[in-house]
Amino acid sequence: MQFGETMILKQCCDALEQNLLTIAFIESASSGYLASQFSIYKNSGADILLGGLVSYDPSIKISILHIVPSFIDAYTAESAEVTQAMAEHGKNLFTQADFIVACTGLLKPGGSATAEKPEGTFYISILFKNQFYNFKYFLDGSPIERLDQLTALTAKEVLHLVGTANTLA
Repeated sequence: MQFGETMILKQCCDALEQNLLTIAFIESASSGYLASQFSIYKNSGADILLGGLVSYDPSIKISILHIVPSFIDAYTAESAEVTQAMAEHGKNLFTQADFIVACTGLLKPGGSATAEKPEGTFYISILFKNQFYNFKYFLDGSPIERLDQLTALTAKEVLHLVGTANTLA
């Protein structure tokens, strides 16, 4: 990760730790990368990260997350709708998590890529305080560069939500 990306991730992990907030990840395209990156700062593995599920194959979305196959067929496994469903159903697996972060996307060629949804398209759905925050990004570069950008963007959005929660408290 580049310096700026690393700094936002560290700031996010620090904010989660300072506010006694926990996070869990339901990942597809990122294959556990988000959870691994959130685990490396300070005591975050013990203090903020509860765990994660990699649901790379749609069969995991169906069998473990209990997303109806026709829903995946209607929207594709890499879509805003399925990503939000992953976050919603992920809350049943990680009941103690303050944040559930779900991610799908097109890291490499293949999947449900189209002209409107090209390789490099990612969806994030964050469930926090029973509200969904949904994001769509187009990321350029190699797969590892895309994952680093995705990690930084996720950290930025979670950090923003932590700050928003503090101003409302």
